[in-house]
Amino acid sequence: MSSLPTPTPSHVDRILRGGYENLFERHTVFLTGSTGSLGGCLLYKLALQLPTRKIYALIRGTPEQAIERWKKAMPSHTSAILASKKVEFVIGDITTVDFGLQPAVLEKLQNQVTLVIHTAAKISLDASLHDAFENNCLPSLEMARISSRFRHLKLLIQISTAYANSFLPDGPVLERPYTLSDEDPEEELSSILSLGQSAHAARFSSTYAQAKYLMERLLPTRFPLLPILLVRPTIFGQALRSPYPLYGLENSTPMNKFFQLFMADRGATQVWHAAEGYKTGANIIDEIPVDFVANACLLHAAAGTIGIVQIGSELYEPITFDEYLELAIANAPPAIRRELPQIVFTEDRNAPQCFLAELVQVASRNWLFDCGRSYWLKQVSGPLSLRSSKYEVDEVNKKRIRQIYRRSAEKARI
Repeated sequence: MSSLPTPTPSHVDRILRGGYENLFERHTVFLTGSTGSLGGCLLYKLALQLPTRKIYALIRGTPEQAIERWKKAMPSHTSAILASKKVEFVIGDITTVDFGLQPAVLEKLQNQVTLVIHTAAKISLDASLHDAFENNCLPSLEMARISSRFRHLKLLIQISTAYANSFLPDGPVLERPYTLSDEDPEEELSSILSLGQSAHAARFSSTYAQAKYLMERLLPTRFPLLPILLVRPTIFGQALRSPYPLYGLENSTPMNKFFQLFMADRGATQVWHAAEGYKTGANIIDEIPVDFVANACLLHAAAGTIGIVQIGSELYEPITFDEYLELAIANAPPAIRRELPQIVFTEDRNAPQCFLAELVQVASRNWLFDCGRSYWLKQVSGPLSLRSSKYEVDEVNKKRIRQIYRRSAEKARI
């Protein structure tokens, strides 16, 4: 009697049984956005925490300028990153054809790169629709076109955003494509680029979110055979652990910006819409530390995941808007605490809101981002772990709020 064939273990099984480090020994990575928060964190991990073969870092400007930005963000780690001898700078511009890369450089990438991680973006909540698409949709399509010529490519990781689907009502948002209309995405892109407007713009939380939405629709239709993983993070927070606690560029942590604007409105009464079905800010503000997003990207790369994954507080410690406000008040210096704004929530969706509420529209929504395809990540240990405790999270959040108050006071004295 013949025995049944032994099932071939999946990459996930191998990672859970034997780790993931050896899977990176064969990877040559093409990384964009290394001077940003997520890109810098990925650079640190690829260079120092993983046995990556080589990292081609796309930069705009000179290597010296990029190194200075790394030193500002990671002052204690930049020397070690450079000393690893893994990083090779590639000078280019994501807004141009072929990213402006020289033919010899493109040839080298085509022959060596196995993993592409495209994090470069220009996140501005008040950018014009045309600018948002020029910086956050077209470069992704160009990256996919370039990557389609890489002879040994295993995976292209494209960073999107969970808010690409902010036209949806409050409630569950699944790890799948959503379609706002039956309009041909190519025609929609052409109209936006030529006219600078869209009939759907008001349905999205920002022009950045709309650019990512259309990018998600266009990539699989233009490049159906390309192995693409679309990663949808929620709101980026400062790092929990790596490269160090509270790592993160100031302009890349929206909730820090929120606290700064909130504090600046001393003594005011702010009117906010309560999320649908709530009387106060009991809705979740879905934030995830930037190092957890980096860890998730790299673990999914090791597993060879394709399709769509969402990375949000379901994999971390969910915090409500009310809890954020309590945190801000409890950790404020006594002199400031007495002057902080008073927030009044209203269930009347037609009532005028304060300026800050209009600016941070996601704070009064209650999307529930499903992260089911990443639950297995919680079992992984080592430098890419997504494990956390409430105590650890609370302590880092307290330090973070105090840091914001301290920096605001320092700026006020200048």
